Amino acid sequence: MSSFRDEMYPVQLAWKQRTLPHVHGRGWWHGRQYDHILPRRHQQDNLWPGIRTGGLFPLDSYLGDPRNPIQAHTGRDNLLSSWTLAANLYFPFGRSDEGRRLVADFLAATVDASIAAVKAVELEWEHADPALRPPALLGETDGSRGTNQTSPDVAFEVTLCGGGTGVVITEVKFTEHHFYPCSFRKQLDDAGAAATCDAMATLRLDPRGRCGQAAVKGRRYWDHLAGAFDWNAPLRWCPAATAGYQLFRQQALAEALAVHSDMGLVVSALAYDERNAGLLGSLRGTGQTATSDCLADIRSDWGRLFDGKARFKTFSHQAWVASVRRAGGRPSWCDDWLAYVTDRYRL
Repeated sequence: MSSFRDEMYPVQLAWKQRTLPHVHGRGWWHGRQYDHILPRRHQQDNLWPGIRTGGLFPLDSYLGDPRNPIQAHTGRDNLLSSWTLAANLYFPFGRSDEGRRLVADFLAATVDASIAAVKAVELEWEHADPALRPPALLGETDGSRGTNQTSPDVAFEVTLCGGGTGVVITEVKFTEHHFYPCSFRKQLDDAGAAATCDAMATLRLDPRGRCGQAAVKGRRYWDHLAGAFDWNAPLRWCPAATAGYQLFRQQALAEALAVHSDMGLVVSALAYDERNAGLLGSLRGTGQTATSDCLADIRSDWGRLFDGKARFKTFSHQAWVASVRRAGGRPSWCDDWLAYVTDRYRL
């Protein structure tokens, strides 16, 4: 069976040929050229026109704000980039009152009914308070906003019914087939992995001492998740080990924020393409034992691993686009946006 990436690859190349006839040549990635990567001089053409330089909501002006600069993803020229998809699908709606109203209505219906309004839609988000950022909370001291730290792809800062604030930090995926393996476990041989990452019974006794991310690199993921984690779940190895590293880090950040901030709602969310069955089942190997298949579907099963203050929710890109399509009184630029995402991504 072909992967979702295999299905979307010709779709994106056809879109490029149809809508970007002025783009010639191929872009580079790790020393090689590829048809699905735009030449760097054409990186603006990978964006919806409304967020290109000179558009209604220029993305690069936002990324380059000297008060809080953001490192754009190095793969932003890739036609299959989930970072670019996140910018195209969600970023424009944080730039106006009307756009934020549409986001608030969608989140209240799909994430939590207590959401009354959206204050901001941010890319590569981090909290305004340095004490609540990844270096302090997670021990990720060698990064910055958008690089080498757990910076959620999109964050929706919200206000709640009856008062209070919250945040929905969101991992955005497009054609990826997993959430990547733990960077430390990749360095281990089979014996090392079996003695640490794969030994759930002993990891439970001392997660900070047994986990290489904590013991060697000083990462504090288990500091926040050990008490919330279901240690009785029938897993073959740590949920971050082979395919869930990004979700695990984001869950740790969400739980830390929920415990240590005064926000009334903290949600770790996944925004996905509902056609990407490979991604949704990518943790099956982690939860598949002789008697259980407890991680068969991310949407229903990941959140069951954690019983803390933070919540886990999912929504599809299709559901988001459909909500905008149905919305009455939407801003006029949404019609152009809808035509673009329908043509390009078939949403």
